[in-house]
Amino acid sequence: MKIKFETLKKFLDLAKEAKRKYRAMRPDQIRLTISSGNAKIGKVLNVSLLPVHTCGHCKECKQYCYDVRDCLRFPGNVLDARVKNTVLMERDINRYFDQIDDKMSRRRKNKYFRWHVGGDIPSALYFDLMIKTAKKHPDFIMWTYTKEYDTVNEFVRKHGGNRFKAIPSNLAIMFSEWDGVKIDNPYDFPVFSTRLTGGNKNHSDDYFEGLHKCPGACKICLESGHGCPFGESTYNDEH
Repeated sequence: MKIKFETLKKFLDLAKEAKRKYRAMRPDQIRLTISSGNAKIGKVLNVSLLPVHTCGHCKECKQYCYDVRDCLRFPGNVLDARVKNTVLMERDINRYFDQIDDKMSRRRKNKYFRWHVGGDIPSALYFDLMIKTAKKHPDFIMWTYTKEYDTVNEFVRKHGGNRFKAIPSNLAIMFSEWDGVKIDNPYDFPVFSTRLTGGNKNHSDDYFEGLHKCPGACKICLESGHGCPFGESTYNDEH
């Protein structure tokens, strides 16, 4: 469902106002919000950033963004958490990752971590620190969806041009596809697509028949060993 322009502007205005509050605080006063999961993704630790603000290639999809909708529905917790995390990341990225590391180190079971229910990889430095975090916690299964294709491709290129050697095996990078956006995918990363009710420009219906279909709950895939957490190209239907 397409978000009206006025609704998107309201989101941007609310985010701008919320940022003022956290920019007035010292980084050591900001406690990162790391969610322990929800009904959809299950008992999966996850961290999010502000959608649109940290997303590349979002011109085509920002008016369909489910996380923008959630920020507007729940400004007191969802939007506030996204803004707080983004401000901390921008002002003290090492403190941001230290808090993620601490949370993972204290986790005794359900060692799953999803990067960015909202937002995306904002910089090459951030991605470097994601890789280091995955290497430090090899007992975690981690995954993320990204439209920052250039950032990921450049990292692989700099590290020998083989994604299986460059990216830790416990971190699944899913290239998020939006219809009409061309993905530069020279290293053949798995892709997450959306099958639109009106048909897709990028693919015929036959394309989706060969992909794993998102069941709508990460717990199902984690139990079966299939889907996004394990780097298997996946799709969902427009919703």
